[in-house]
Amino acid sequence: MTKESAYIKSSLWALVILTIVFTGVSGYIVAGPADDTINEANEEYSNGYYEHALELYKSVINQGYASSDLYYNIGNTYFKLNRFPEAILYYERALVLAPHDENIRFNLELARKHTIDKIESIPELFYERWFKSLININTADGWGTFGIILLFIAVVFASIFLLSTRRGIRSFSFYFSLILLLLAIGSLSLAYLQHNSRTSNRDAIVFDPSVTVKSSPSENSIDLFVIHEGTKVRIYDIMGDWYEVRIASGSQGWIKSSSVEKI
Repeated sequence: MTKESAYIKSSLWALVILTIVFTGVSGYIVAGPADDTINEANEEYSNGYYEHALELYKSVINQGYASSDLYYNIGNTYFKLNRFPEAILYYERALVLAPHDENIRFNLELARKHTIDKIESIPELFYERWFKSLININTADGWGTFGIILLFIAVVFASIFLLSTRRGIRSFSFYFSLILLLLAIGSLSLAYLQHNSRTSNRDAIVFDPSVTVKSSPSENSIDLFVIHEGTKVRIYDIMGDWYEVRIASGSQGWIKSSSVEKI
């Protein structure tokens, strides 16, 4: 076996090992230390002890643990307790982490049927829908892991290009590593955008039974319209204890920050 063949073989083995390691690490991270408490909460929920189940779920969150399943279970518990604004809040939080989960979307729509406001959304432009769908195909961690693996593979093939003396192998390795590098950059960019959309979420749910939206951040300003608990708003500006918000129909105004809970 030539030196060149031995290097290529060792590089491919390193590639396989790295993939296994990344997969194993991802699986380990998903399995949190709060499983026993969550299982107990699930059992309490199944037995109809919703208040106690809620306490247990919340204790897991207080430990710093969060997942779409946990938020979904909390949403279901609030739904059973007829606390629909809270249910909507946690379904929305679950949806941020698992945007393609149909069960979350279905239960969210059920909870919204119990709200007063029925607001028609402004249709999104095609490219906005397409780009949002692309970002949400994977989680930020998933995009990041995928990008790092692609980057490592690109480095392996770039090394083969530099060390190989065969023209065919050099040509293939060069173009393949270039393609992988571009894909890695794209994947890491999507990871950043996905993470940024999660951490800088400007959406909130109205918790006050009734909120009068004002024309400016002052109690003495003009009343524009009224929204009710469970309605989703997007925060566009902050001034003191006032939020400038917009609802799905496009109507906009100012409300007290204490009237909403951020998603």
